[in-house]
Amino acid sequence: MSSGLSGHLTEVIERSHIALEHVTRALCDSGPSAASALPDADKALYALRQAVEDQALAIAETRVVSPAVPVRAIIVAAQVNADAECVEGLARRLAEIAGSRPGRPAVPGDVQAVVCRMGRLCTDMMATAGSAGRSPRADTEARIEAADAEVRRLRQRLCRLLLHDPAPVDVDAALDTSLACRYYARCAELAVSMTRHAILAADSGQTRQ
Repeated sequence: MSSGLSGHLTEVIERSHIALEHVTRALCDSGPSAASALPDADKALYALRQAVEDQALAIAETRVVSPAVPVRAIIVAAQVNADAECVEGLARRLAEIAGSRPGRPAVPGDVQAVVCRMGRLCTDMMATAGSAGRSPRADTEARIEAADAEVRRLRQRLCRLLLHDPAPVDVDAALDTSLACRYYARCAELAVSMTRHAILAADSGQTRQ
């Protein structure tokens, strides 16, 4: 992959990781660290948006200025950028949920624990995607797939808690957590895709060396 596309690809993945990290803090932290979480999330989301736009521009320029760049490299860069753009949208929705929670009925502790576990797993998965672009390990795909399976298991657990637990859950709390759960599940799927494409990018770079 060309150095320009590779650099932007790494940045959009890293920015996706940072955005998810701050948004999850906003949803899950309490006390002093929670106060800065939403402003930090807003800054991280702005930086992710800029990285996505820069990558889109780099892809467009490569097609015009550097037609010798392999088609595979352009497709990988475009796919990762599309995934990162989806992550940005999902992270913004998660931030909106976090911002709306103060003053509303509390989420039950067992339900909150599942959502936060999903969030931290997704954050770790995005970190794995970032490291895959720099120095993929032999077990990277297995690790990311295992984490995705765990996110799906947690989503099923949350559905059981919300739909079958005899203890009543406030409607707003149930809606917020079910949406957050779906957004995180989708982020996990995107992290898997980004990891696989980052490995392709890294393998392409090693092949040309």
